[in-house]
Amino acid sequence: MAKKYAKSNTSKRSRNTRKQVNGWVIGLIAAVVLVGIGAIALQQNQKKVESVETSQDKSMGNADAPVVVVEYGDYQCPACGRFASTVKPKIVEEFVNSGQVRFVFRSFQFIGEESQWAAEAAECANEQGKFWEYYEKLYLSQAGENAGAFKKENLEGFAAELGLQTEQFNQCLASGKYTEKVKSET
Repeated sequence: MAKKYAKSNTSKRSRNTRKQVNGWVIGLIAAVVLVGIGAIALQQNQKKVESVETSQDKSMGNADAPVVVVEYGDYQCPACGRFASTVKPKIVEEFVNSGQVRFVFRSFQFIGEESQWAAEAAECANEQGKFWEYYEKLYLSQAGENAGAFKKENLEGFAAELGLQTEQFNQCLASGKYTEKVKSET
């Protein structure tokens, strides 16, 4: 009986710890969004707006937006996946669509080889004007770190599912055409 109680207590503590971690992550994301909103407000009140040097590559929104938000992400990163599915859509809806923000993505692959392959595949999708669709597909397809979700065969399958020209995409991915570009973004 004492063992059952101890085991029950341990699982309750584990759930509480997870809730606390999730609370901290959500709080951190909310803080980042609030800082972004504050930056927008400050930017609107300034008479002289200085431009930010970031390329138009893998971006959405008005090229002349007063604020540029740059996401550095790894497609295998669970926190990045949560950001992509919860916070980014709100930023796009409220700020990008209104012309106040330009949203830019930069690869920050740090988890492993599959992160590199996924980032290169996203660049290949970008060649065909489907970067954001591929970005979403990658984050929705997370299955753990270096667990095989982003093997090259799967990345090619995602391209087919999204209606990309698969021969062009597969050649691009196999060639390593974007290896250096992806590495240089970190």
